[in-house]
Amino acid sequence: MKTKRQGEEKIFRQQNEAGKRASVFCRAGAALLLASCLTGLSACGQGAALTVGKKSEKGYSLPEIMIIAVTEKNRYENICTDQIWEVPVNEEVGTFQDYLKGEIRNFLEEVKAMTLMAQERGISLSAQERADMSEAAAEYYGLLTDEDIRYMGVEPENVQTMYEDYCLAEKLVGELTGDLNLEVSDSEAKVIRIEQAETPDQQTAEALYAAASQEGADFRACAGELGVTVQEKSLGRGEESEQIEEAAFALTDGQVSQVIDLGDSFCVIYCLEDYDTEATDARKKLIFEERRKRAFQEIYDEFRDTIEITYSDSLWEELDLSAADCGKAADFFAIYEKYTQ
Repeated sequence: MKTKRQGEEKIFRQQNEAGKRASVFCRAGAALLLASCLTGLSACGQGAALTVGKKSEKGYSLPEIMIIAVTEKNRYENICTDQIWEVPVNEEVGTFQDYLKGEIRNFLEEVKAMTLMAQERGISLSAQERADMSEAAAEYYGLLTDEDIRYMGVEPENVQTMYEDYCLAEKLVGELTGDLNLEVSDSEAKVIRIEQAETPDQQTAEALYAAASQEGADFRACAGELGVTVQEKSLGRGEESEQIEEAAFALTDGQVSQVIDLGDSFCVIYCLEDYDTEATDARKKLIFEERRKRAFQEIYDEFRDTIEITYSDSLWEELDLSAADCGKAADFFAIYEKYTQ
């Protein structure tokens, strides 16, 4: 499973009100958060007491944590500058630095749990995978300056550990879901391209249909003459109202729908393309990953409930994302993708 920095994550927005401020809505689009989403992992509570009956497992060391933290530190500073760290999120979370430290901790606890699960099931990296991760670790470490190394406290073996563990976590997902029937049909993934004209006046909508349904008519021009705005959009199943979906997916290239009554408005649809191959393929992959995520979640949750990842009390307090400007050239996830394509 390849890690992608895209997709369905929620983002935070920066606002300027008497200086620099920001509001955070939920999970941001960083690679580590998306990686957690792709494997279907739920967030762990921070600072929870050790549950009776759970096995205690030691978490990552501070230098290992810094490898992920510095990559995310740089990503957010590139977006929001280094003023982001003291921006308040809410009373419960605290500052943006507190928020991101919590997300980093959640992510690393899931990676650690997944490596333990892989070991329990006898899943390990192949010689080639270890060699690839060794090259990735060498490239990452080689991009660090002496100042970076001092700030992070990192050694080559720390980098090797993180690349191998991350690779093993991803391999676990593939191994546990590889034999499941997760096939996505063309029909359910199908994406079409349409032009949609909407108006509050039924007579105007009917006039548009009458004009646009004539042979050789230009749908957009007909709408313009009637003062109706046209919106072009790509449409997959489940993304619009039942009325619009039913009408749109019944069309073939160049066809115009009957007037559709939406309750408070009326619309007419023109089909630009009844099967967008590229968009359909992309949506098929998204649906497949979502199915794999759910399938893995069911298997993973049972194991995750048996262990507790622990750290020394002061470790996360020692992590300061605002302390230094470092590691700009070394992006953990970008280098990982380079060696796992």
